[in-house]
Formats: sequence, structure tokens, C-alpha cells
Amino acid sequence: MSALGAVFAREARLAFAGGGGPAGPAAYFLAALTLAPLALGPAGATLAAAGPGVIAFAALLAVLQGAERLHGEDVADGTLDLHALSGLALPLIAFARTAGWGLATLWPLVPVGFIAGVSYGLSVRAALMLTGALACAIPGLAFIASFAGALAAGVKRAGLLIALIAAPLMIPLLVFAAAAGREAHAGDERALANLLLTAAASLFVMALSPFAIAAALKTRLE
Repeated sequence: MSALGAVFAREARLAFAGGGGPAGPAAYFLAALTLAPLALGPAGATLAAAGPGVIAFAALLAVLQGAERLHGEDVADGTLDLHALSGLALPLIAFARTAGWGLATLWPLVPVGFIAGVSYGLSVRAALMLTGALACAIPGLAFIASFAGALAAGVKRAGLLIALIAAPLMIPLLVFAAAAGREAHAGDERALANLLLTAAASLFVMALSPFAIAAALKTRLE
């Protein structure tokens, strides 16, 4: 196994051993999706109209759930120093660690998002479009959360700070993803365009954020 593969596998194992794996993000996601109709009311048209936005916002909460642990523990126990001395480029390590954490913990959001879309009254086609947009957005959301976690690493009770940093950066991805489901439900052909915009924005974030994460972590080494 390559060094980066070992970093990826280690992060995936730690996500299950110390963070509960996908259980935590899935629980946050389900809780938000279950409680939202209590405020929106039982009207089917209202739920269908608000569903894509609610599901996108619930995904934000789910992604933020494990961001504090991702880099905070490494700063506290000295693992970050070992990564810096490993000879691997820090942006590559940041990419491998974020990808390992994201794949290990966030995969339930996609199937649960489809079930939620149908439950909120979206057509199957619209729910599939929303699910596809959500699947495209989640990697970008994970890397934004990782960047916020790197900025807040070492700060006590960093959860609120991470949310304040990450939430504004996540808005474009969430807007595009929610619009894909909403336009598909309305039968608008712009749904596919929003799906593609979601994928493009997510890829852009994945390409640039490892360098931003590495820069934030280097400040913790000084």
C-alpha cells in the first residue's frame, strides 16, 4: 500500500473507531429531515416546494458533524507533526485524509436523501435529480468542512467556529443542488444545468481546498 493509501485507510478506520462512522452524520441528517415538517406543516405542496432546500440544508448539518475531530485530534496528539515530517506533500495528505473521512462517514446521505425527497412529495425523477446533485455536492461540502476544521484546529469547542467558517462557503453548492431538485420537480429543463453546476463547483473546491487546508495546518506547526 502506498503512503497516501495508508493515510486514506487510517482516516477511514479512525472515522469508524472514534467517530462512529456514518452513524453520526446519518443521525443528524435524519433528525433535521424529520423535524422540518413540524415547522412547515402537513400540506403536500408546501413540503414538495421546500423539500429540496430542507434536504440540502440538512446535508450541511450532517457534514459539519464530524469536522471538528478531523484535524483537531491530530494537532493535539502530535500526528500533524509526523505528517509534516513524512516527506509527503501536505496538500496530498490533506486530500487523502479528507477523502477517507468523507467516504467513510457521508455515504448514507445519498440514499437517505432520495428517500427523503420521495417522502417530501417530489416525483421519483425529481428525487433522483436531487440525489444526483447531492452526491455531486457532498465531496465539495466535505472539503469545505475540512478546511474550516483545519482553521479551527486546536481551538477549544471549535464546533461553532467551524460552522461559522464553513456555512457561508457551502451556500453556492447547496443552492445549485437544491435548484436541481426544485427545477426537476417543476419539469424545468434547467435542472440538468444546475446538476452540472453543482458538479463543477464541487470539483473546483476539491482541486483548491487541499492547498488551503495545508496552509491552515502549517500555521499550527509554527
